[in-house]
Amino acid sequence: MKTLFFIINKSLQGNVCGQEFLDMALMAAAFDQKVVLLFEGEGVNALVKNQCPDGLQLKNIVPVLNALPIYDINDVLVEEESMTMWGLVEEELEISVHALSRRAIKDQLNLADHVFSF
Repeated sequence: MKTLFFIINKSLQGNVCGQEFLDMALMAAAFDQKVVLLFEGEGVNALVKNQCPDGLQLKNIVPVLNALPIYDINDVLVEEESMTMWGLVEEELEISVHALSRRAIKDQLNLADHVFSF
């Protein structure tokens, strides 16, 4: 089993490429690969609760986020510095995450077999 590290550092809302990137992570997990998701930069905003993308005629990614455990994607990381930059705390996020510093994330990245970024 390989460890695949997916870095989401752009907004997922209203971005077909971002949604496809998340689908790619789900497919990898479906084929028994260990998937680690990292949300950093602008990407952390995809996790904020109570978003209304339907009103803007955008795809709601919350069902996909809630399905992560079904695909055995249990390693969902958020960069602490990005959370601070956007003024967010973990209680404001839609799903349970592990907040890590940039330094700790770098250590995690070194353990990955492959790294993908959007």
